[in-house]
Amino acid sequence: MAGAWRGSLRARLMLGVVLLAAGGMVAVNAVSLIGLRLNLIDVADTALAKTRETVQHRARGQAAPVDEAGLNSLVPDGFYLALVDDRGRVVAQTPARDLNGQLRPRPDLPKPVPDGFAKQPLTLSAKGGPVPRYRALSFPVGPHATIRPAPGTPPQRFSTVVVARSLQPAEDVVYWLIGADAAATLAALGGIVLLSRGVLRVGLRPLRDMAATATAVADGDVDQRIEVARRHSEVGEVATALNRAFDERQRSEEQLRQFVANASHELRTPLTTIRGWAQLHLHGLARDPELTERAMLRIEGEAARMHATVEELLLLARLDQGRPLADAPVNLGAIAEDAATDARVRDPGKPVTVEVQGEVFACGDEDRLRQVLQNLLSNALRYTPPGTPVSVAARSLPGDTVELTVADQGPGMAPETADRIFERFYRGEESRDPAAGGTGLGLSIVKSIAEAHGGTVTVRTAPGKGSTFTVTLPAPR
Repeated sequence: MAGAWRGSLRARLMLGVVLLAAGGMVAVNAVSLIGLRLNLIDVADTALAKTRETVQHRARGQAAPVDEAGLNSLVPDGFYLALVDDRGRVVAQTPARDLNGQLRPRPDLPKPVPDGFAKQPLTLSAKGGPVPRYRALSFPVGPHATIRPAPGTPPQRFSTVVVARSLQPAEDVVYWLIGADAAATLAALGGIVLLSRGVLRVGLRPLRDMAATATAVADGDVDQRIEVARRHSEVGEVATALNRAFDERQRSEEQLRQFVANASHELRTPLTTIRGWAQLHLHGLARDPELTERAMLRIEGEAARMHATVEELLLLARLDQGRPLADAPVNLGAIAEDAATDARVRDPGKPVTVEVQGEVFACGDEDRLRQVLQNLLSNALRYTPPGTPVSVAARSLPGDTVELTVADQGPGMAPETADRIFERFYRGEESRDPAAGGTGLGLSIVKSIAEAHGGTVTVRTAPGKGSTFTVTLPAPR
């Protein structure tokens, strides 16, 4: 597919270049030939005008009737002369000869010749065929102009003279130039094709490299990357975008593998516990009723832990899929008071305060936003020493946004922990103790819910200075 695409692209580019060059050359040649032909016609018209003046001058000075020999002497080779009477009949005419004196077909004059014919120069075809063509001009003469067609015949009057000049020399020049231009155009197009092929081969080399790298990545060599020579060129921008796509794919695959490994680890521990207690009971080792009850309680506790983990994973999956959330005004002050009350009940030894500046409403899903506060407060209660103050605040910000913060005065976090705190299944050293509980999904759920609402979540912390989690959300419009 990549090879066919490259071949098709190369063929299209070469065809476009050749057609563009051919069109330009044909247009230039056509304009040049049209201009040359018009110029040659102007030359013929000028010659006709001079011949007319010559014929008029000789006709005025001719006392006796013009005879055939005198008629032929009025015009040079390459010209034709016809004398027309008042009825439009041709009473005498010269033969049509080219510049070499060779006879050619005469101009095809209408019969009869109408009044006003060829007052301005016009083009006529030859008798019996389209070539040679003539440029003709007519003019009146005196009322007493006569001609003796043959010795011993009576003279005949004529009133109009038609003079024509063959366009054969001009058309021969034009046809020769057409042939020469065609040959030159074909030669130039051949050169352009060869040059374009070389240029396109060099220009498409980066695309071939991209195709080869993309094929290698698709075949499993995910470490391959495209070498970018000129980053700000069109090809360089495409290569940079592909490299970013490859990086994202590799990062996603690594995250997926890590996610599967972490999920397997989180589920393996309760499953091992459940299996151990179940085997203890099945083998008859737990005959003591108290031990049996303890086994059932442990199995139920681990099952509940697994259920909570699976529910959190399903919630993250729904959020990742972009499933729509409710879009309604939510009173952050009310859910902050409810969450703080629940926290006081869970841990009466830790003072939890609430500060709400006026009425603070966010736009979103109330249940999910309650979950955000519950997760943040659960972390604050779980990972701080007894008696540590915890505060919840909600306030409106300029720009149609609201802010929700949960702060504690606990031990805080190291920078490397804070940088990864929102990763799924990530738990810092202080939270790896099984007695602390948790699966490392709470803060990742907070982040996903905030982003699903079009908001953000950040943490500001330092060792010994507590932690402050800030969630920004859009306000109702």
